Parts: sequence; C-alpha cells; structure tokens
Amino acid sequence: MKTRISPAYSQKNGKPQSFNIIGDLEVTIQVTGNAFDIPLEQLFQMAARINKKRSFLFVSKVLGKHIPVRPHVSLLSGAALGLLYQQFKGRDLPVRIEELLEAFEAPETAGDIYGRMKKRKMAVNEKTLFIGFAETATALGHSMFDMFEGEASFLHTTRESIAYMNSCIDFEEEHSHATTHRCYALDPAIFQEAETIVLVDDEMTTGKTAVNIIHDLHARYGKKDYIVASLLDWRSDEDIQRFSELEDELGVEVHCLSLITGQIVVSGTPIESAGEAEGLLKSIQAPDINVLYANHRFAALASRNGEVSYVQHTGRFGLTSEESCLLDREVEEAAAFLREYHTGGKTLCMGTGEFMYIPMRIAAELGGNTWYQSSTRSPIHPSSNSSYAVRSAYRFASPEHADVMNFMYNIPHGSYDEMFLFMEREIASEQMAELQQVLISLGIPRVHIVYFSRKCLESPAPIGSYNKEDVTFLLKDLSDIALEQRTEDREAAMQSGGHYSESLPIEYQPSAAYIQLFHDALSGSASRIAEAIGIVSERIIQRRGFDVVLASLARGGTPIGVLIKRYIKQVYGRDIPHYSLSIIRGKGIDENALLYMNQNHPSQRVQFVDGWTGKGAITKVLIAACSQMKRKYGIDLSADLAVLADPGHCAALFGTRDDFLIPSACLNATVSGLISRTVLRSDLIGANDFHGAKYYKEWDKADLSHAFVDTVSAYFDQTVDISKAEALRMEASPALHEVNWQGVQDITRIQSEFAVSDINFIKPGVGETTRVLLRRVPWKILVDRLDNPNVEHILLLAKDRGVPVEEYPHMTYSCCGIIKALKGDAE
Repeated sequence: MKTRISPAYSQKNGKPQSFNIIGDLEVTIQVTGNAFDIPLEQLFQMAARINKKRSFLFVSKVLGKHIPVRPHVSLLSGAALGLLYQQFKGRDLPVRIEELLEAFEAPETAGDIYGRMKKRKMAVNEKTLFIGFAETATALGHSMFDMFEGEASFLHTTRESIAYMNSCIDFEEEHSHATTHRCYALDPAIFQEAETIVLVDDEMTTGKTAVNIIHDLHARYGKKDYIVASLLDWRSDEDIQRFSELEDELGVEVHCLSLITGQIVVSGTPIESAGEAEGLLKSIQAPDINVLYANHRFAALASRNGEVSYVQHTGRFGLTSEESCLLDREVEEAAAFLREYHTGGKTLCMGTGEFMYIPMRIAAELGGNTWYQSSTRSPIHPSSNSSYAVRSAYRFASPEHADVMNFMYNIPHGSYDEMFLFMEREIASEQMAELQQVLISLGIPRVHIVYFSRKCLESPAPIGSYNKEDVTFLLKDLSDIALEQRTEDREAAMQSGGHYSESLPIEYQPSAAYIQLFHDALSGSASRIAEAIGIVSERIIQRRGFDVVLASLARGGTPIGVLIKRYIKQVYGRDIPHYSLSIIRGKGIDENALLYMNQNHPSQRVQFVDGWTGKGAITKVLIAACSQMKRKYGIDLSADLAVLADPGHCAALFGTRDDFLIPSACLNATVSGLISRTVLRSDLIGANDFHGAKYYKEWDKADLSHAFVDTVSAYFDQTVDISKAEALRMEASPALHEVNWQGVQDITRIQSEFAVSDINFIKPGVGETTRVLLRRVPWKILVDRLDNPNVEHILLLAKDRGVPVEEYPHMTYSCCGIIKALKGDAE
C-alpha cells in the first residue's frame, strides 16, 4: 500500500530517510523542522504495529514506554515541551537549550538539569490546563505541566470507565486499538475556567485526536485558546488544513508545537500476527517476589461503596500546581520507603498502563543504575533485528481488565538484578496470575510488586457485650463454629507442634465461691485500679496528647482500654477512638486491624494497651509486629505498650508495678465483653479478614464486663488528683519507669531450679497465674509468701483444682504458675 506524503510546517528541510521496518513494510520520513536540533536517533526507532488502522510505530527512546530509559531523561522530554511552550510565549528559559541537548546525549547529566528546572519553574499567569493523552502521554503531559507554577493545572485522559463518576469530556482516537478517551475531574470548573488548554501527545500523525477533543471541549465549555504539543508531528497538508478549518469553524486559535516536524511515506504490507511471546516457557529459577504497599504515602480516591481504587494525584482527576507540591512530598516519602528494599545493581522500574508518571518520578529518586519503562496496550511485532525497536515481547491479560491484552517490551532475559513493578491498585492474586508468569520468565532475581492503593477494609460487624461507645472489636465473629477442646487435648496438641490460636479452651466456669471472690476483690481494689488507670492515662496524654487511637490487645487488654477511654472522656471531655485487636505469640499482630485503623485514622497515633505484663512475651511480639508494619507498609507505630500493671519491669508506660489481683484477670469471657480468645486458622480467616473470636451471647446473664468497668470508673473523681500528681512525678524521673526486664531474670532462675524444659511453661504474675489455673493444665504454683493478700484467690483456685502450692520468696512477682508438660522431656 502507499499513503500520503505529509509535509509539515517548518523553516528547514532535511534529506529523506527510509526505514525498512520488517518484510516489505517501509517508512520514509523527511524532517522539515527540528526545534532543538536533537538527533533523530536519540528520539525514536521504528517498529511494526499489529493494528490494521496503522501499520507502524515511532517507538520513542525518551518516553519510557516500550524502550527502557533513564528516568530523568524521560522526565526531561516533557520538560523540553515546556521549554518549547515558554519560547512560544516569548518568555525566558530556566536553562539553556544546549544543556537539555547534553542531557539527551549524556543521560548521567539529566538528573542535575531536571533538578534545576524543578527549582526554577516557569510562571503561568493565565489559567492554563494541560491535558495529557492516555495511555502513552500521561507522564509526558504531567512532566510538561510540572515545569510550570502559578495558574497551571493538569489532567490526563483515561481509557478507564468509572461508573460512579461523570466524564467531563469524551472523544475518540480513531487510529488506536483502544479508541475512547474520557476525563474525570474532581473539580470540573478547571475546564470552564481555563483560558488556554494545552493538549499533550507523544506524536501527531493526522491530528484527528486533537481535533476531536477540541470539538468536545468547545461544545461543553466555550471558546478557548489551544496549544497542541507533541514530540513528533507528521501531519499532512490535508491534516493541517483540517486544523485551519477547525479554527474558522469554532472561532478559536490552535497552535501546534513539536520537537520534530516532517513528512512521511508508508509502503508495504502491514504485519497482522503478533509473533511469539518470549521466555514464558523457559525453565528458570523463580525470582524472589516481594509485595509492598506504598498506599499510606499517597492520597487516595474512594468510590461510593468505600473501595479505594485510585491514587488521587496521578492527574486522572485533575491536579493544581499547589497539589503538585503535595505529590512531590508523596513521591519523596515513597522513594525513601522503597530504598530500604533497593539492593542496588541494575534495576528496572516498570510502570503499568496509564500509571506512568509517579513510578517514573520514584525511579528517578532511587538513582543508581535504574531504568524505567511501562507496560502497554499497544501490540507490536517483535524482531531480533539489531536496528529494530522491539526485540522482545511478553504478553499477558491485564490484571485490571481481563479482556484487555497488555505487553512488556525489550526486557532481555536476565538483564536486570532487580525490578520494581508499580501497580496503581491492589489486585487479587488470581487476576495477577498471567503477569506473575511473565515476572517469573524475566530472569530477574528480585522482584518487588508495589501497590499504591488498596480497597478499603470493611467495618467489622458488631461483636461483644460492651457498649459501642466503649470499644469496637476488630474481630471476625466465629460464634457458629465449634472450636473448643478439652484443656488436656489442647495442651497435647500445642506440645505436638500445634498452635494455641487454632482452637479454643472450654471456658472454665468458676464456683460460686470464686465468683464471690471476684466481687470481693473488685470491691477491695476498685479504687486502687482507678488510681492506676488514671496514672497510665495521664502518662499517655503527656506523651501522645489527645490525637491518639487506643488499640487494646484482645482480650486481656480490652477492659483496660475501655477504662482508659472512659477516664479521658470523664476527666477531659475528649472522646478518643478505641479498638480491640488480636495479637498472637508466634504469629504476630492482626495486620488488617492495624491497616483498618490507619485507613480510618491516618493522622492519629496508635497507643497499644494491655492489662499487665508477665515476662514480656507480648511486648516482644509487639516490637516485632511494629517493625514488620514499617517494613511492609511503611506505617510508623510505637511499640511503647501501655499497661495497667508491670510487675516484670517490661514496659515503660504503666499505672503501677505492684503485682496484685486485677479482677478482670480472674475471669475469661465474662469480664471481657463475652469474647473468647482470638483465633487464627487459615481455613477460617481469609486474607482480608480480621483475626477471629467467638461471642458467647448465651452467657449474658453471667456477664460481669459492665460491672467491672462501671465499678472502677465510678472512682475516677476520687482518684484523679492523686493520679495526675503521680503521673507527673513518674514522667519527671526516668528511673521510675526504666525497663530492665528484672522479672525475666527471675523466670530464668525458676526454669533452671525446677528443671522446666520450656520457659513458655512458666507464667509469672497474679494475672498470668490466674489464667494458668483457669484454662491450662497446671503442674505447680509458686507464691512469694502464703500470707500475701494478693494471692488469696490463687490459693482458693489451686485448692479447687488440686494443684500443689510452694512458697518461693526469690522473685519480684507475687506468684507464678508452671504448666504441666504432657510429653515429659520431649515437649
């Protein structure tokens, strides 16, 4: 076939150049204008496109789409269009054109020039809207816009159809494989208010796309001045005439700016088959694929049903110059987070589809031997010819749209040491299957999949007997599932490799005498507990302020969290959020619960709360969990656990270090909102679920949860002055809250003296000893002295269960429970 010759406006003509693409397909070009005298070989190569509407493609060497580029070079391609526009407006340039040319020729200098242009942005005084065309020019348009400040704003078109938003404009790209463009602006006024609209594309061959959007813009928003900016402009005389007719028809001015203008002649037969995808069947060692989340760094846009689907500042929804500064900070924070995983070596940063600019910016921030490109919808025939633009191709179903084929090009097997794949939205694993196979086939040893937005975690169904004002349990209700096992069976299972969180103990129902002991203990210690609650609450306020979220560790910490929340509300009139979540020794904290809190309270600090410390095992789990949340999600959490009592000297934030009976430790569900211990089992808890628990509604008449917190909180008015004074004294003297793990030394000695094979069989303190007697198989109870009033209920319960008690004065705790080993020396 033979198509038109397209002369374009320019002041100088060059010699025709012919490109034999593949087979008899040939494109001859004659450059008629080169604004900055950039050598053509620095800008593009040629390839055969699998598209009957257009058989060839100018494959950009600066765009960062099909060919890997240095990220700063790609950013400067948009900056070059910005300089071209600045020249058109007759304004001074922030850098010399020669410096820009040097960056294209010597990419190692590009970062310095780009940095200087970012610091010396060009001013725009009239309201100017830059629009980048999807999918290829989203980053090009964004990087052009980012060179300006003042009255500039940006938006890119999208192939996405967003059901819950109205598109501000719709138009067609007639030669494309995906023709429909839409625009979703959070503030549609940016179209109405714009005096000048700058349309940005990587290439104009006919200009029909620009004509179509100008028609729609004019019909909806009235008369504007238009600039069409592109890297390459190959329009024919007929196409240029169409622009003149458009100006006359609408009464507007349309100016076209490009780095290269010229004419083209196409001859030969189009390629209709895609060729073979490379590498998918190679037998190679699977890479280390790591999933990371950068969503906490970026503002998100939530849909009406509460699902977070998009990053707000990509440009898809509009962006002002002021918001661009916010995006700069988001990019810097995300890059700092990802640097912790960047091991160096040759690195490929891969954007996906329209999601190009933010990944490109992050790639630039990572520095070193980092390259950037993006996946694409564009089907291109690969060829091994050394002068051909696309030498390898991988195709896969789009994770976001299964009926759309996506491609990655020019990634020779084993050519990189590390890869970051950037996905705007979190994708279910089954939808990622084909892309995962491609990642395995690339021969890159380390691959990081980075998600920038997540679906909102759904609010939990109400569970537990507390008032909703007191606490929200972040737990999945497993009430209808039989999980209870006899204590002996659970003990045997745990000592045979099972985990205590996989089943539940049969809740021990204490005798009437024991219930009376609870009431007597509560009556005798309520004021003492209220004072300690006040102390730890005041210390939380002194350290964290009121902008805090309480996260009590279910279930022992739940009533303490309720009391702290009530104290702050009663004394200061501040209603702070309180959630109760699961933490499990050996498995960690419920990450979904923490993500839910971060999702709903992103600017508030989390304060973890528990009832008491034993030997500090949960403190250590919490420290590891906070480190994991930072490493995996970039969420900063303080592992500074607040407890009512710290007899083991394992926590710095406490109300008292006395080891006495806390009545809430005497009972199980009936003093903790009728909630069981927490459960974590893969057949019951899915990837997006909270950890589970049972709600024993049937025990409502025996519930003492309200009795405990109501009785204690009734004393706050009497103890508040003492609590405030003691909290001030403690905070003023670091020695009073030093963490020295003194109790652990006692436990280590007990393990040796009593030949206990596993230190986890030793449960120190009144609270933990009570729990041993209630739901484990105890071997022996140690008390510091038999006449200690703090162990009265321990002696009673041990007598009820026939457990021997031994006096052992060499410990900081009032008492200690030792679990029976059911497998002798083999446990």
